[in-house]
This record gives sequence, structure tokens and C-alpha cells, in this order.
Amino acid sequence: MKIENYITKRKFNMLSKEYISRAGLPLILVNLKGDITYGSNLCKLCGQLLGSKNIMLIKNCRLKMISAINEAFRWGEGYITTCPTGLIMFAVPVVYNRKLIGGFLSGFAVFHEMKKDIDEEIYENLKKYCDSDTDLSLNELELKVFSLEEVREDVSFLFILTRKYNINDINFLKDVNEKYVQQYKIANFLDDLKRSTYDVGRKIFDKQDEIIQKVILGDKTGAREILNEFLGSIFFESGMNFEILKVRIIELVVIISRAAIETGVEAKELLGLNYSYLTDLNKVTDIEELLYKLTEILENFINKVSTTKEKKKKTKIHKMREYINHNFTKEVTADNVAKSAGLSVSRALHLFKEETGMSLSNFITKLRIDYGKYLLLNTDINIADLANEVGFYDQSHFTRNFKKLESLTPSRFRLKYKS
Repeated sequence: MKIENYITKRKFNMLSKEYISRAGLPLILVNLKGDITYGSNLCKLCGQLLGSKNIMLIKNCRLKMISAINEAFRWGEGYITTCPTGLIMFAVPVVYNRKLIGGFLSGFAVFHEMKKDIDEEIYENLKKYCDSDTDLSLNELELKVFSLEEVREDVSFLFILTRKYNINDINFLKDVNEKYVQQYKIANFLDDLKRSTYDVGRKIFDKQDEIIQKVILGDKTGAREILNEFLGSIFFESGMNFEILKVRIIELVVIISRAAIETGVEAKELLGLNYSYLTDLNKVTDIEELLYKLTEILENFINKVSTTKEKKKKTKIHKMREYINHNFTKEVTADNVAKSAGLSVSRALHLFKEETGMSLSNFITKLRIDYGKYLLLNTDINIADLANEVGFYDQSHFTRNFKKLESLTPSRFRLKYKS
């Protein structure tokens, strides 16, 4: 797919207008050869000082642009670098059907931190492409100056625009980024491991236990971090032997599966999944895909555990509410409510407030007051008997709580609203 067939001139112009109005920087679209498809290279440095016929500069500029969009694709995100003359340049990949077909490039500015020495640096770089006697009037260029944070914001904004204009599959690029970051972290961990005297076998065992705990807790981020250390330890122990690595990973999947069942996930539900997971892992032929597949499996297990725990929690809360609804006109204790759901008092109170946003006592009081309002409006029962009927031990206790919630006494409420 040629990039000009994928991104129309009209779409580029719309995106470019929105980007330039915010970032104040030029924007170009290039193909995989470094040829500019849309936009004009508004880099004043090359255009004004060297003209457009410097073959060596054009070649190096293209190579730099190609390198930048390839790095952006490899990382699955925007990539910041410098052009051949030393100016900031950043790239955002353009992906079609999961393949790189080109990229957006912008920048051609300088960092605040570079401003002091930029003239000298650019002068030295430009001497490679022109006669040393050429008058390089850098002060006339009025190069834009940005902080690193501002440049990162511009890169992020450009990346977001590719999603807005349906150019990039952001989820795919996110997966690419996660794969690369995972490999980067594992490599760093391996580096640390080589310098340490820690028992690697013990570390594998410890990290395996930590992963299981994170799965039980439903902590995806924590599980990922520990998984990287676990994999790094296995890499080190196996000497990067792919088959040994695969066997250890399959062992981990089986162990995590058992842990998931212990948390309440139905064994029947996991049988089919386990078969599918293990079959998929056996088919994998490279380390990168193996790591990604394991991360995916781990997150699926965590989702299953979290869903099961959420269902259990809902069931417990339903039992507590059911008990309260049937007994709120009597004496209701936290102990009895907790027992109705098979929980400790502290766990029951925590769950109840988390679900309803109210303490148990406030919830019961509101139920009693609501029932009291119904009786006030639909019966002629006197206030003292009504207080006892809805669960308060005397009239003054009922009146005090009623006024606190309704800003009226029960008798005034009846007088005001009963037809």
C-alpha cells in the first residue's frame, strides 16, 4: 500500500492544519524511501542556507527520516531524534494492516538546553555540506525553541491525531510498544542479574510465588513487572535455550491455573482455556511471540479471577441487603448482617460501604425513615407507635433521626404532605 493511496491530500491537510495551529511546527508526510508525499519541508536552515541542490545533505536527511519512522514503529510510539544538522526532529509511524508504510515528521527546532551552543554545533554540522567560507547567518533563521516536555506533548498530540483521523490502529501500536518495553526491561534485569550473586534458582521460585499472589489480587501492573523479572531469571538460567524457556513458561501457566481455581474460578471454565493456551504456546517459534503470548494469558487469568471475585462480592452484598430488608424494623446488628453473608464483621462493613457509599447504620436508619414516611402519609398511626413499628426504640429517637434527614419533624411532615 502506497502511503498516498492510504492518506489523501485532503485528510493530510485537515490533520496538518489542526496540528500546526497548536504546535506551531511544520509537518510532512514521508514514505519508506524518505520522499516527502505531502507538506513542504519548511526547515529554513537547509532551504535558506544551503538551497535544495545539496545532494549529500538530501541523502542524509532522507536516511535520518527513514531511521526515525522505523524507530517509531519499533517502539510503537513517537520517536524524538535530531536531523543531520542538529535540529530536533520527531516521527510518528503510519501503519496499514500492521505494516509500516511511512510516517509523519515534524520539529526542525531546538531545545532550550541546546540554545546556548546550537549555533556552533549547527555551524560544524553544516560545514560537512558546504564550503567553510559560506556565510551561515544563523541569527536570521529565528529557530523555534522548545522544552523537552513541550516536544513530548507535540509528539503525543500528533500521535492522537492519527487516531482521530483513522490513520493508525492505536491498539496495535500499543501492543507493539508493550512488547518492546517488556523486552527492554527483561534485558535490563538480565544485565543486573549478571552482576549479582543472587541464587537464580531461588529467584525463579520467589518470583513465581509473587506472580501467583498478583494474579489472586487482580494486580495486572504488578504481575507484569514481576513477570519480566521471572522471565529474565529463566533466560539467565536456561542460557537463552528456547525449548527450556517454553517448558518453564508452560509450567507457570499450569500453576497459575491452579491458583485461579483456588480463588473460586470454575475448573470447568478453565479446562477449555488451558487447552487453548497450552496449544498456542506449543505452536510459538520465537521468543518475542512467546513473551507476548504469556503476558496475554496472564492478563486473561487475572480477568477471570477479578470477575469471579466481583461476582462473589455481589452475592455477599445481595445477601446482606436481603437480610437487612427483611429485618430492619427489628434490632439489626453488624454481627448478624455479617453472618448472613458468611463474612467477618470488618469485611462485611467494608464491602457494604464500598458498594452503597453508606455505613451500615446509616443505611438501616434511612430504610427506617423511608418506611416511616410511607406510614405517615398512608396511615393515621400515632408517632409513638409508628416509631416502634419502623424499628426505633422510642419516639424521640425517631424524631431526632427523621428531622436530621428530612429537615422536618414527623408531625410537620405529615401535616405538610398528607392530602
